[in-house]
Amino acid sequence: HEYSGIAGCPDFINLALKFAYGDDCVPLREKRIAGVQTLSGTGGLRVFGEMLHQNGHNHIYVPNPTWGNHIPIFTNAGLEVRKYRYYDNDTCNLDFSNLIDDIRAMPDGSCVLLHACAHNPTGMDPSLDQWKQIS
Repeated sequence: HEYSGIAGCPDFINLALKFAYGDDCVPLREKRIAGVQTLSGTGGLRVFGEMLHQNGHNHIYVPNPTWGNHIPIFTNAGLEVRKYRYYDNDTCNLDFSNLIDDIRAMPDGSCVLLHACAHNPTGMDPSLDQWKQIS
């Protein structure tokens, strides 16, 4: 077998995008969503950070707390790392009202890192209804 191209296996990427977004996703059908295959989550974040920086983005918002390697990954890609509130240490629960307030206060065009599931390091994920509000 030959190595995949630099962006990965196109069939795999297309099937993964359909799996994640659904066959009826309008932005996917309109080719407003793109994907690449990377060697890991860390490698994927580095590629993503570089892409953001090379396309004129200067900052990214990450949840507070976030996995320890996220901040240096994005900093080394040339981005200023900003934080949004995510977890309430006093209640050991998602700090949803402040999370939404922080997202609403972000400048238009801001990039936001969202952990799709198993938020690292808290393990605390938004409910389906909360994800709808976030989106």
